[in-house]
Amino acid sequence: MSTDDTGMGRGSGDGGARRSRFGRFGARRKLVEPEEPLDYKNVAYLAKFLSANGRIQSRKRTGFSGQNQRKLATAIKRARMVGLLPFVGRM
Repeated sequence: MSTDDTGMGRGSGDGGARRSRFGRFGARRKLVEPEEPLDYKNVAYLAKFLSANGRIQSRKRTGFSGQNQRKLATAIKRARMVGLLPFVGRM
């Protein structure tokens, strides 16, 4: 008697296809464009992307592309060096 006869074989009951819990690898996400220019002088807009203890939010959280996330990080770092944004904590 083979396993196919009893119905206990590989892939029984699911039709041979297995679904993943996770999304497709490399699936496209909705691109989020910045509402305002990512400039170091635009302090109120840049402050929205800082956590409570002053860390820059991740791409996953902001939804920006890699290029815009790098621009955001550069603008925040410039604003910190000039003294417009704090290095630690909220304003």
